[in-house]
Amino acid sequence: MKKLKMDKNFIKTALALAIPIAIQNLLTSSATLIDTAMVTGLGEYAISALGVATRFSFLLNVICFGFASGAAALISQYWGAKEEHNIKKTFGFNLSLSLGFAIIYAILLFVMPSTLIHIFTDDKEVIRLGAEYLKLFSLAVPFLVFSQVMCISFRSIERVRIPFISSGIAVAVNIFFNYCLIHGNLGFPALGLKGAAIGSILGYVCQAIFLFITLIAVKTPFKGRFKEIFAFNKEFVKKYLKIAMPVLINEILWAVGTNAYVTVIARQGAINHAGYTLYENIQQVCFVFFVGICSACSVMVGKSVGNGEHEKAYKEAKWFAIATPILGVILGIIIILLRNPILSIFPIQAESVSDADAIRKVASNCLLFYSFWVGMRNIPYTLVCGIFRAGGDTKSGLIIDAVNLYLLGIPAVVITGLVLKTEFIFIIMAMFIFEDTLKTIWCIRHFRSKKWIKQITDKKNLAD
Repeated sequence: MKKLKMDKNFIKTALALAIPIAIQNLLTSSATLIDTAMVTGLGEYAISALGVATRFSFLLNVICFGFASGAAALISQYWGAKEEHNIKKTFGFNLSLSLGFAIIYAILLFVMPSTLIHIFTDDKEVIRLGAEYLKLFSLAVPFLVFSQVMCISFRSIERVRIPFISSGIAVAVNIFFNYCLIHGNLGFPALGLKGAAIGSILGYVCQAIFLFITLIAVKTPFKGRFKEIFAFNKEFVKKYLKIAMPVLINEILWAVGTNAYVTVIARQGAINHAGYTLYENIQQVCFVFFVGICSACSVMVGKSVGNGEHEKAYKEAKWFAIATPILGVILGIIIILLRNPILSIFPIQAESVSDADAIRKVASNCLLFYSFWVGMRNIPYTLVCGIFRAGGDTKSGLIIDAVNLYLLGIPAVVITGLVLKTEFIFIIMAMFIFEDTLKTIWCIRHFRSKKWIKQITDKKNLAD
């Protein structure tokens, strides 16, 4: 096989997948950033309440990503092997599980929002505002979950334009109604955080409607008779769970673990938490570029492994792994140069000018450290989520993530934040350094071993 650096088809395919996915996620993250910018005018308690409440949308997104990512590992390999009957069954089973979970999750958010917010903070005003947001947001949950399942499924068969368009619709609707309802523009009532929640609901509803119509109207492997899509037998379910369950458990443990981080961070005071919330939203915008690399990698590597082209899959994966730290250096430089100008845009309303400046300083310090660490932070992400899972190895990522998060990262944050009570920036530094360092070394060694290549289709290994 020709070296990939000379393979124009590889570069063309990678860019054709990565760019729309990155832009799609950039749209979504930018909408979240704009939401936060609009809410900053409501004061530090509103910012903090939004930050806490959105931990539950974050948890939902991560769990749904677990469902969908596990299915995507199967779908991408079946796509490479052209086993459309298995694609249909995988899609149907994943959709059933995801929507079932969504209904249960939505009920919990609606029935006990104050109790859930109280997990992260003792501040009564933050709890009140966060609970109002969360109760309304619960109505968006089924639509959000359906949309995420559809978007990741379409990506897995290289149909990246459909998710891109759907996200554009969701973002446009969300921003418009947030503008109208948060501060009461264009004759609409000023609803504050409730307005932000309503804007999110309407955005996800419109996205879900578009994707449902597309599913019916466009010819894809997901379209078929009810019996084809929902024809599950014991053997199929066993294979699905063997691949998908480690991913789901991985994502749940990771979400719970990162929420444990926030439990400590939220107890460092409203100013520190508000600053961290601003940082997180900006960091998510940077992260979309790694999502593009990871998603393109997942599709291409999974397709090659499923088609029995194992050596090709390894070489493709190697180039994606190399691209990740290079992108990290570029983004790091951009963050260093632009972090303060970007933060100056946010119209923070705090109890005093000094408090507003303090919030921006916290966010700026977090971004400065992140700019030096962003490459290291995302190497394991590309390897675990983009390569190992696409190769059929979902257990290794579970073990690597769980060990580094629960045995190193969380203890480091608890000790620095609650025991030693260090400066806030040192808590953030401990979180990254202790979680990521060993994880990166471990992931690279596993990647080089090639033990992550585990073909699940019936296609013969072309190297044999």
